Amino acid sequence: MTDSSSAARVYKRIIPQPVRAVAGSRVPPGVRRKVKGGLVRTLNRREARLHRRALRLVRKGDFASASERRTRTPDGRVGHVHQGLTVDLARRLDHDLVTAALDAADIPWFAVPALDDRRICLAVEQQDKGQVRRVLRALLEEHTGYVVSASPVNNDTRLVPGSHLKAWKNYGRAKVIRLTWLRTEPTENLWVGEDQGIEIEFWTVNDDLPHERLVGPRPNRVQRVVSRDAVGIEIGFERLSGYCDIDGDLDPSVTLEQFDIARLEEISFPVDAVLLWQHPGAWGEELLRASLRSLHQYAPWVDVVHVVAQAPAPAWLKGDDGRLVVVPDQHGGDGHLHLLPDIAEHFLLFRPGALLGRPTRPFDYFTPNGTTRPRRGMWTAEESFAPWTVHAYSATGRAVTQSFAPGPQPFTCSVLGRLAESGTVAEPSPDGQVQPRLPGSHPADGLAHHFAYAHGSADPSGETTAVVHAALPGIALQLERLLVRRDLQQLQFFGLGSNEALGRGGSKAVVDFLHRYFPVPSPFEHGHPEDPETYT
Repeated sequence: MTDSSSAARVYKRIIPQPVRAVAGSRVPPGVRRKVKGGLVRTLNRREARLHRRALRLVRKGDFASASERRTRTPDGRVGHVHQGLTVDLARRLDHDLVTAALDAADIPWFAVPALDDRRICLAVEQQDKGQVRRVLRALLEEHTGYVVSASPVNNDTRLVPGSHLKAWKNYGRAKVIRLTWLRTEPTENLWVGEDQGIEIEFWTVNDDLPHERLVGPRPNRVQRVVSRDAVGIEIGFERLSGYCDIDGDLDPSVTLEQFDIARLEEISFPVDAVLLWQHPGAWGEELLRASLRSLHQYAPWVDVVHVVAQAPAPAWLKGDDGRLVVVPDQHGGDGHLHLLPDIAEHFLLFRPGALLGRPTRPFDYFTPNGTTRPRRGMWTAEESFAPWTVHAYSATGRAVTQSFAPGPQPFTCSVLGRLAESGTVAEPSPDGQVQPRLPGSHPADGLAHHFAYAHGSADPSGETTAVVHAALPGIALQLERLLVRRDLQQLQFFGLGSNEALGRGGSKAVVDFLHRYFPVPSPFEHGHPEDPETYT
């Protein structure tokens, strides 16, 4: 760093302690201040020269991650605007920015499977730490972002642009730093970056043994010590983060061969999504659109989306790449979803109004051995007397002691097939979108999940689901809280077609909320005003 503290460290390094002791008693204070001031000016000139050199290297790079324009976040920081922004895209943009800058400066690096897989972690050698700071500061001047110390944790520079020298005041003691870029889409309703970013670890060289080793500053998911001459290999992002798209066609990262090990929670089998479409009309289409957008934004790992249509599909619903299939509901029951053509063994079911509220992993819904992880609901006295519990007891011989939440739920075709063979069928459920009150557990969900649990194929767990009825008094305040926080993984809206919600404006409030919560169109939409080239 080029401040007075850096000058003091240089002063101590070049002048021995006995000489400093004598100088402290015999050299006038003004002369000592003049010497230290000269050191500060020298270091400042050297730092400015090295920064200009690093900036030239960065500007020579081809950064496809450059934003369309810049804007201001609500707290005054600089954000970048991207058309079609998703959480997964932002993660890859951050990775490409940092690795391109390190490559431009010829700084060796490799990806590390970090314990927190929300962020991509890169490792560089401790001896390159000075050069890393210069090239990253130049990068943050060209593409405004922020830097903090991740280990030891110190966030007091989170509001200072990384191009400023004071943003790096904790760099000397940092063992791990975190770079973040705040990104948004054109409407500026969705912001990405605060919980992501790229972490850079500084690995030290241990030469006590004949073969040099690199030692990491903190634990990771595999090992903390690797051979310094280990072979580098390409690795897919899905091996580094469970939140990433599982697509081998996307550009990979680079790691060491020792780190190419599957995560304990890694899901290797394909997972599909099934969306039920049954409410033609404005609010029904918006629920379907929001479900598709939530999958696109927060579950990029889903393989194929199956839309089971009980009504004519909207004209804008199309899929050109094989990832979307629209099939008519030929069986008229949830217990026959395992008979859908080409459905994967594991799938998520989205009933009307079911949404994902923030990034998810396959592990949130399935275990690596294929067991489902259905979301629990609130178990009440009324729920214990629901008719579906009687059917569930008859099918398994085990009493029901838990209910299951609305919202996206995981299923397997094998369990639904065994349940169908048993002859047990859940009673029809009233349409939750036209009822004046919140329903309990869906009978088909409760029966299937209890059957799976009784046969060792389900492990009920998961996070809280926000369940909202559109006729709720004061719904605007509740929706605003959900929009500001964006901290719930699952959302479920009921009652958009009820007379109470339509009469009080609750349905319109929910639709407006969905437009703001999910502003980025999914690739399954065509002919929508946000897609002017195909809108007719």
